[in-house]
Amino acid sequence: MNKILVVGSVNIDLVIKTERIPSLGETVSGSGFSTICGGKGANQAVAIAKSGGDVTMLACVGDDVYGKMAISNLNQAGVCPAVKVCDNAPTGVAVITVCGGDNHIILDAGANGLVTIEMIAANEALFQAADIVVLQLEIPMEAVETAARLAKKHGCTVVLNPAPFQPLSRALILNVDLFVPNEFEASQVVGFEISGKEQVKKAICALEEMGIKQPVITLGAQGSAFRYGGEVVFQPAFRVTAVDTTAAGDTFIGGICACLCRGLTLKESVRYASAASAIAVSRFGASVSVPSKEEVLTFLSLPNCE
Repeated sequence: MNKILVVGSVNIDLVIKTERIPSLGETVSGSGFSTICGGKGANQAVAIAKSGGDVTMLACVGDDVYGKMAISNLNQAGVCPAVKVCDNAPTGVAVITVCGGDNHIILDAGANGLVTIEMIAANEALFQAADIVVLQLEIPMEAVETAARLAKKHGCTVVLNPAPFQPLSRALILNVDLFVPNEFEASQVVGFEISGKEQVKKAICALEEMGIKQPVITLGAQGSAFRYGGEVVFQPAFRVTAVDTTAAGDTFIGGICACLCRGLTLKESVRYASAASAIAVSRFGASVSVPSKEEVLTFLSLPNCE
């Protein structure tokens, strides 16, 4: 099986549910407080592992109880952690309020900000061993750009999830093979608002003209879109009751990467990833909501699962 390297963020999510978001200066009651392992990088690594992928996670955590908790979570999920423990910054923390199935997030990057160019270079052997390298933007941009260059040096497929969104350099874009933004992130890159299928098709063409080999735009409840067989095709979202969307996009990306490593086509991989994401949003939490491969395949075999 092909090897996947995820370079990115590890966070602990402090999550509380509420019936409405408070106004400035207002206190409202919440419920169901929990401390959950998260971070876009860690979520994607866990999603890959749970879908049967051979995955290593390169990251940085603090020398604190949250760091130990995060590393234990990676191990339990089947991720090989190549995690540096730093004593000069805390483990990254996201404070998440869940309301009506949507989430509102405040993030303190903490030790994620210590994923440096030097740290990436010191772990070149991980890139040399990998077939796919998965990146997001919760670590410093210069580290992301260095990781992409190193991945291409060793012939890896580079997957970029441009979240949380930051402006992307031309050099980074040209090193990306599979680009997985949501509608907002894609609109920021192409420079126009995306609404409706024709605008989605236009955005995919614009991303390709920039040099991105394979864009896949996620569209929330409308599914996703990508080019396949020369045409832009749309994968509908599976119908579920949304409970918490925190790790939906990360589950989608992990599902695609694991499937591509098993030799599935992009169309097959996106369908699987869409089902995995649907299951994840029907559950509470970040990495704990990610389904196993067996759960996804069972879901896909159900009548009327579309």
